[in-house]
Amino acid sequence: MAYAFERIFFHQASVADRERIAALQILYPHFTRERVEFIDSDLELDKVLSTDLLVCCGQSLKASYTRIAAKGHVQVLSLDELLIAPARVFELQVSTIFGETILAFLAEPLKSQTMRMFSLFGFNPIAVDSIPTLLKELKHRASIVVFDQDMPTIQKSRVQENRAKIYSLLRAERKQRRQLSVIIIKDFDQGSLFADMSTLAKDVSNAMLSPQEFLEFIRSYLCDYHVAQATWKLKSGNFTGLSQASYAGRPTAHLGLSDIKSAFELFQDRAYQDYTLLREQLLVETHDLAVRMRVTEWLFDKQLAIEADLLEKNLLIRTQVPRALEKTAARVQISEPKTSEDASTGDVMFN
Repeated sequence: MAYAFERIFFHQASVADRERIAALQILYPHFTRERVEFIDSDLELDKVLSTDLLVCCGQSLKASYTRIAAKGHVQVLSLDELLIAPARVFELQVSTIFGETILAFLAEPLKSQTMRMFSLFGFNPIAVDSIPTLLKELKHRASIVVFDQDMPTIQKSRVQENRAKIYSLLRAERKQRRQLSVIIIKDFDQGSLFADMSTLAKDVSNAMLSPQEFLEFIRSYLCDYHVAQATWKLKSGNFTGLSQASYAGRPTAHLGLSDIKSAFELFQDRAYQDYTLLREQLLVETHDLAVRMRVTEWLFDKQLAIEADLLEKNLLIRTQVPRALEKTAARVQISEPKTSEDASTGDVMFN
């Protein structure tokens, strides 16, 4: 079984980041040197394929994600996110255990992005661009259908007619099988939203998502679904006897998507809570930084004052010492030599 990520690219890794990555290679044997590549410039991002993982170091995540997402690549993490659970990322295998997902009439690059995400999280995505193919795949009892109701892959003159047929088909399928979940994608910059909601869409799903909202929502949902599966396996493995036999909490893919509107609102609430926590943390860190800057400025000013005082004393010494020496020299009087008259006078007086 192949790895989910064939190669792992690290973008703009500093010296400290490279040391942390080298430590990870020692700790995790699956994280080999052959799977690691470092890139520094944005032009090198073109080397990243759909089977690779891009890890952004420092502050490069936002700019890198914008460039790489345009190519249909969505597997992007920051280095901090990777370090939370590196073993899961390095040892993640490509597997199909949760059933099929039908991607109906999705255009590029949205189709490649969605297929990559579902494949990574254990689903088997199948892209269809015709009604007969959709009907054939529905017989395989897929659990999720993603339908782009703008249908950009067919002629505009046939969109309205085919859309009505597809909605009728999906409504009949849901009546027979309640385990089927339908996600409708709508580009709100095109067409009329009121006209679209007046169709049979409301009988199939209670919400429409834009392409960007869909990508963010489905990625979050699939991550939560994997966590729920891991929790269920842990509980069912630890329970024994009657407790294990009576435990019936195994998650299914369609349950969380049976009410798209509520699920999307929950996703938005969680995103807002995360944003609020990050904002509060940012405010605290900003306040701490301001305090540290004030203390640093005070210490710097104090050091400048000490240096200025020392400099002033040095200047004072340099200016006062020469003056003191000049005054001392001025007090010393040099006596004049005695004349002959003084000498004779002295002799007379002595006599």
